[in-house]
Amino acid sequence: MRDNIFNIPVFGALLRSVWFWRIARLTTLALTVAMIAWGWHQHAVPGLSLPDPLMYTNLTNHLFWVWWLMGIVFIALLFGRLWCSVCPLGWLNGIVSRFGLRREMPVWLRNFISVTLVLVILQLAIYFFKLHRFPDYTAILLTFCLLLTIGAGLLYRQRAFCLLFCPAGAVFGLYARVAPFQLRVKQPSVCAGCDSQRCVSEPQEWQKHQLGGSVLYRHRRLDGCPVDLVPAALADSADCTFCLNCFHNCDKENIKVGFRPWLADIETGLRRSETLFFLVLFGMLTANFSKVYVELRQLLFWLPQEVAVLLGWQESGYYVLAAIWVALLLPSLLMLPGYLILRAAAIRTTSITDPDAGPGLFVHDERSGFWSSVGQLALPMIPALLTAHAVLAIVKINAKAAYLPFALVDPSGVKSFLAMNVMQTVATPGAVISLDILKWVVLLLLIVGLFLSFLVAKKVAVRQGRPGFLPAAIVSVLIPTVCYFSTVIEWLFVR
Repeated sequence: MRDNIFNIPVFGALLRSVWFWRIARLTTLALTVAMIAWGWHQHAVPGLSLPDPLMYTNLTNHLFWVWWLMGIVFIALLFGRLWCSVCPLGWLNGIVSRFGLRREMPVWLRNFISVTLVLVILQLAIYFFKLHRFPDYTAILLTFCLLLTIGAGLLYRQRAFCLLFCPAGAVFGLYARVAPFQLRVKQPSVCAGCDSQRCVSEPQEWQKHQLGGSVLYRHRRLDGCPVDLVPAALADSADCTFCLNCFHNCDKENIKVGFRPWLADIETGLRRSETLFFLVLFGMLTANFSKVYVELRQLLFWLPQEVAVLLGWQESGYYVLAAIWVALLLPSLLMLPGYLILRAAAIRTTSITDPDAGPGLFVHDERSGFWSSVGQLALPMIPALLTAHAVLAIVKINAKAAYLPFALVDPSGVKSFLAMNVMQTVATPGAVISLDILKWVVLLLLIVGLFLSFLVAKKVAVRQGRPGFLPAAIVSVLIPTVCYFSTVIEWLFVR
């Protein structure tokens, strides 16, 4: 039952039902629409001139920026991309695509470049417009996502919104390599001998619906994989969105979903565009982690600050430089020592006795390129990056979770803010658990992440047999981890 949750008594039967997943997705879609309504036109408290009074008291902002954005980290940690199975945007995209043009997505769009750009644009929107501080901005963002979902569904057959515009899905893909959860086939031999190929062929069939004496026959095409995967060929869980179309279509009952050992997919190297996304995510998480350690943050941002002063750019210009620095230059610089160690270890000097062997003979190793090398060095960094992300999520939820009861009672957040800050009839919510407990939880989590990263480094080094990979991977892991540990110690232990 552990490796196939559909075999769990009673609960497994519920999970096998297509209606269970439809109701779950409809629920999340209804919640998304409700969040848009709760945040619409809620920008400030009437009569008060304050910078961001409704940031945590408004239900839209609270649910999106605290519970969803932080909570999905723990979902990814345990279940990989399972959130995609109930994501309202992916589901809506799939429904709309049934009635659209159903074009094939161009090959040049099937990469991580567009979602990387979206992630950078969102970061710039946070810098320039304080997107995360105002409920109406959050409502506009959710509305824009729904419109993009519909537009992408009308144009392409696949779930184009997920592939082109969803950074969360790309983050899930990275962390799914660590998570102990997967979709696989039970017996590959069954798939090899299958003639119908119902899981991927999108067959058409008649369906009979009966209620009492009334019978309705409907002719419909079964949905295939929205990201064009073949279940029998799955080697990792980075791309599977757990839509479960293959499970519901399979007439051999040969699909299973369940738990597996940790780090099962960690040996599969990152693709080039995925490496670019990793660098951007790595840079943003490291920059966000350093916010509470003033000296470290000043060190990390020294170069863009100096360049902005030299160019005479004001605050807005500095934000552009900071975004470029954080998204690409800083993470590349942090990865450079490991890359140089890897290249230096590949140098071999031998005596040549062949008189015909002249100078200039060069044999290119595809693994030695920068993007290929960084894509391999990124693998051991994923556990450390995931635990650092989890630390940020724990700290955020711990600090702001106590606002939830007030936001549920007063979705607009106006009355709650006035009660807390003007009339002072209600105490401002504090942390859920004390810093004395939190600091040890955070420290333990970082230690576990570092240990797992070292395990992955050894595992990948043995598989590759590449000279110098293990020390290069250890250095690549240690550089950001030292930043994370020093921030935690300075913030929670020293102060």
